[in-house]
Amino acid sequence: MKKNQIIILVLVIVIIFGGIIGWFLVQKSEIPSGGGVAGEVFSLSGVVSSVDVENNFLMVRLNKEEKETKIVLSDTTELIKIGLPFDQENPPAETTFTPEQTEIKISDFQVGDNVSIRITKNIAGKAGLDNVNFVHILP
Repeated sequence: MKKNQIIILVLVIVIIFGGIIGWFLVQKSEIPSGGGVAGEVFSLSGVVSSVDVENNFLMVRLNKEEKETKIVLSDTTELIKIGLPFDQENPPAETTFTPEQTEIKISDFQVGDNVSIRITKNIAGKAGLDNVNFVHILP
């Protein structure tokens, strides 16, 4: 091979490897630090730590966090208790089922209930939540 052909081949290889390394560096920089989720958050789950019926809010300890979050309920917040139509300790052999959903009031929440919370606006980085769409007590 001629000297010019070898130089061109080396340049092509360097450009290809440089592009691959650059692409990996860009992808790595887009991954958020601390294992968090990038972008927007519209739902959370946690455990009820206190219930204030008079002021219509729950304090919830979010999963993987030590702090509590105030969940303010409105008249339009859907409060549902999800139940399984079988004993969790002895589930049936068939795997399909429809969970039972029971409409509840704030007074039905108890400390230690596992809950799922959904809201229509982005709640990333918010300390408390208001105008929550629904809160479900999970089995």
